[in-house]
Amino acid sequence: MSQDIQSDYHQKLKAVLDITKAFRSIIHLDVLLDVIVQTATETVGAEAGSILLFDEEQKLRFHTAYGAKASEVKPLVVSPGQGIAGWTAQTKRPALVNDVSSDSRFDSRFDESTGFTTRSVLCVPLLIEHRVIGVLELVNKRNASPFNEQDLNILFNLADQAAISIDHARLRDVQNNYFSHVIEILIGAMDTHVPVKTGHARRVARYANLVGRGLGLAEDELKTLYFASLLHDIGLLRLDALGEWTRERIELHPVLGYEQIKDIVIWKELAPFILHHHERWDGRGYPEKLQGVAIPLGARIIGACEAFDIITSEFSYKSPLPHDMAIREMEAHSGTQFDPEVVATIKTHVQEKDTIEKKASSPPAKA
Repeated sequence: MSQDIQSDYHQKLKAVLDITKAFRSIIHLDVLLDVIVQTATETVGAEAGSILLFDEEQKLRFHTAYGAKASEVKPLVVSPGQGIAGWTAQTKRPALVNDVSSDSRFDSRFDESTGFTTRSVLCVPLLIEHRVIGVLELVNKRNASPFNEQDLNILFNLADQAAISIDHARLRDVQNNYFSHVIEILIGAMDTHVPVKTGHARRVARYANLVGRGLGLAEDELKTLYFASLLHDIGLLRLDALGEWTRERIELHPVLGYEQIKDIVIWKELAPFILHHHERWDGRGYPEKLQGVAIPLGARIIGACEAFDIITSEFSYKSPLPHDMAIREMEAHSGTQFDPEVVATIKTHVQEKDTIEKKASSPPAKA
């Protein structure tokens, strides 16, 4: 191996290792798969690449593809043992084929379906503790060059880290799905427990999302804000619905809600927003009388959006105000009860159409 080739190989390997360190910080599976395939295709110098993952029926599906005919290949399904990718998935072994026409494993039906012409294939399994979750496949080395052992080593290194990151991303998706279902159950319970607040949590979450985007929050911050908004009143479930709801008892609900979720790992980031959503900008709120920017931004947003919903919604204990009057009411309390920047963002980003409730959201009739 010449010195120049060796140097190029080590540079590519280092670049791949540097890139794979970032894989684990990507929380969305689709984004992660796109980054993996694009990185592999461009680093090795292939015309196209794809990731196939096993589905519930143990079929390999093209979850992402990059390069020529990418959209055409995505609907296709591969059985274990079918084609070179299926062979790799079945045997857990890599495949380096520089002339597919002379390889009995090659299945030309995929080219016939897509209109793509495959000349060479480099394919490695995606393994988690000796379990195959899919394959990473590159097609056609650029400039009619052959794939080589260096390309294979680079792809192996990338696939090793990619498989771990994919597995983690899938686990997060499962957790988030479970998370979402549990939240729906809790919101339903709150709507039943306090009928006057029916739909309140969802409306606050909608307004908070608009405000958060207006303030330029990142996607992960918006997600945390959204779920915290949905659960901001969860502490009310700890109050006896048949008992007397005095001001003193109601003011316990942020602490009760905080105590309910602070030790749940996937919800711990929501806890400070729930605890402090009734603090005031001037320090006269509760439970800890925090003031100004000492109040977490998410809590400031939720507190303002909650008040905005209370004064605009017909499903509340107050008579609703028209949108323009509600904005003036919020501005009247800007700098005292509410963060001025949050109020200004409500004014610019929460329009009258955003406050219109559908009839399906109406609270159940009281017996």
